Amino acid sequence: MSKSMEHEWDIELPAATAEDILTALAARDRVFGQSISLEPDEDGAEPVEVWLGTADALEDGRFHLSVYADLEGPEEYLEAAVEAVEEVVNELIEAASQDVAAALLLARRPAREIEFRAVDDENDERPQIIVPEWLAPVEELELPWSFRPFTRTGKPWPDDTVLAEHARVAVVPFGDELLLYALPAIPEEEGEPDA
Repeated sequence: MSKSMEHEWDIELPAATAEDILTALAARDRVFGQSISLEPDEDGAEPVEVWLGTADALEDGRFHLSVYADLEGPEEYLEAAVEAVEEVVNELIEAASQDVAAALLLARRPAREIEFRAVDDENDERPQIIVPEWLAPVEELELPWSFRPFTRTGKPWPDDTVLAEHARVAVVPFGDELLLYALPAIPEEEGEPDA
């Protein structure tokens, strides 16, 4: 019989350097919205389907990544699936550190020159921009893509030309600056993990 289950946990990541924050944002980007199908070892068993969501915050000098997993599948496999999902998330975080090793600093701006505005239309959302949720202009937004940075003159930062050149672009607040990094594309994974 198929059942649903929710599981959530918090992961603390370092935030002492711009690269630490970039790593945490790259990890959030890899985790958020993932759909995973976990195949039990038993022949003919139905898979456990998992959807992952995230929230993030900067508190006490640490990056707090909250991970939410919605699991659905045979009841007898859900507990084992939770353990497998946590392992998958840890692997995604490790992959994020490899993303950062290949990151390219594109620009830096004084934070006072940039403001964050809500995106009114889904067509204006830019999922390839990775921005910390704590920079959202209001709490009621559907995060993480419903807002983006703009210059004080109203121009998007980064603009669509920069976005067309890079698969993922992260806005990293550090000190009194915002640093703009290009990250490599996330490769499409082949195969599915076992529960």
